[in-house]
Amino acid sequence: LGAAPDAYQSLRISPDGTKIALAVGASGSVDIWIWDIPRKTPRKLTTFGNFINIYPLWTPDGKRVVFYSLGGVRGLGGAYWKSEDGIGEAELLGSKPDKLVLPWSFSRDGKIAAIYENPLTSLSGDIGMMSMEGNREIKELLHDKHGELEPQISPDGRWVAYQSNESGQGEIYVRPFPDVDKGRETVSTNGGESPLWSTDSRELYYWS
Repeated sequence: LGAAPDAYQSLRISPDGTKIALAVGASGSVDIWIWDIPRKTPRKLTTFGNFINIYPLWTPDGKRVVFYSLGGVRGLGGAYWKSEDGIGEAELLGSKPDKLVLPWSFSRDGKIAAIYENPLTSLSGDIGMMSMEGNREIKELLHDKHGELEPQISPDGRWVAYQSNESGQGEIYVRPFPDVDKGRETVSTNGGESPLWSTDSRELYYWS
């Protein structure tokens, strides 16, 4: 892309394909930046100071970027979003005192975010969903002794793919969304991480 070497993390392409949201930095200071693909120019989005801002995620309309901040506006770790153009302050979406609340994907209409809840005291995790309307209520979807993470809602809104260690190693699974208890299919058979849907929901990619 023509960007200078740096500590880049968690690249996410904007819905219109013209920009990339990414985390840049290491150790005690990580910020969210926007890389303009046609212009080949970077622009810093977060302005909290020496905090760790990670896991950017575009809203489906491309107008905002969601991210998680360890520090945040009021020293509170949580999920925030900010206008893509950088105008205005970041707004807190949700937080929990004992977990990292990480929005991971959106429903197509942007009304629901699938979230990965990572406990601060363990490597396991749970999957939930957050309403992006009203009081932004968080509901649990998958919560058991296993670790579930990286929930990806399919573009058609019918399925959620995720990673779980229930077999003893990370594998990719798919369930109906949001009625996750109505079925489950195993996708990978020899290890799998980081599921990603094709835009037509007919293919599922993952890393192994």
